[in-house]
Amino acid sequence: MGMIGNVIRVSQEELNGFLNNSETLENKIYADESYEAEWFLDLDKSWDGINYILTGEIIGGLENEPNELQRALFSFQIIDEGQDLGYGPAQYLNPNQVKETYSELEKITDDVLKSKINGSEMNEIGIYPEVWTESESHEFLIDSFKEFKEFYKKASENNEAIITYLN
Repeated sequence: MGMIGNVIRVSQEELNGFLNNSETLENKIYADESYEAEWFLDLDKSWDGINYILTGEIIGGLENEPNELQRALFSFQIIDEGQDLGYGPAQYLNPNQVKETYSELEKITDDVLKSKINGSEMNEIGIYPEVWTESESHEFLIDSFKEFKEFYKKASENNEAIITYLN
């Protein structure tokens, strides 16, 4: 198994509901049909590599308010501090923040993306799952990043919020 990164798209109304009652979020994400839904993205174990591409840091390296790219996966806006979805609580961005974040993600071209992947450095500083010197891991990370970026694009176009969590 291991730590899996997940991202979901929801309306502002749904987000408000989750903020009022976080149990409804668990009901949504752990329903059997959720894993096949178009609003659900399973980043598998690429989440930390994507975070590294966006921030150049390991998680927790931030000392100030995260910028648009830094908050793409870890906004530090918590839905419910007491909720643990596997590796802590879910985090979210509202629809306006999603649009701001996507406008920055959109600037990351394939060339920029490839230039940010340094497998040796990623393994050295402990970017999970520490397999980044294997050539197929670069392709996996690039494909995952492209899916992530496209997911944000849809959320931005649909005026949706984004929720992220690890399980």
